[in-house]
Amino acid sequence: MFSLEGFRKYVHRGRANTPKVTIRKAGQIGFNSGAIGKYNLDVYKYAMLFISDDKKRVAVKFTNNEKESGILAIQKRPGSFAFSAIPFMRLHDISYDKTRNFDFTWIEKDKVAIFRPEE
Repeated sequence: MFSLEGFRKYVHRGRANTPKVTIRKAGQIGFNSGAIGKYNLDVYKYAMLFISDDKKRVAVKFTNNEKESGILAIQKRPGSFAFSAIPFMRLHDISYDKTRNFDFTWIEKDKVAIFRPEE
């Protein structure tokens, strides 16, 4: 008999399985179910935002350390989660007049997602 030991069951958790980050019209930055599942993002309570020196890339670092400065509480909903980023986007002239999705690069050792908001 075949054993499923060493396998993980696939469970479809929403429409999109491709990991994406979204800048929402409401001024939030969110991650879809594909990102949450692939990178185990649901274990984190907070995010921190960084901007590159050339202001073309945004980095989102995930943490559970409530003593970190600049943390933003993650609001979790079925299939996605987000955090408010209006002051950050205003400061760095990042548009949030419409909802836009982006691919991102994941840096596993640092638990960081990096994306280009103008692509």
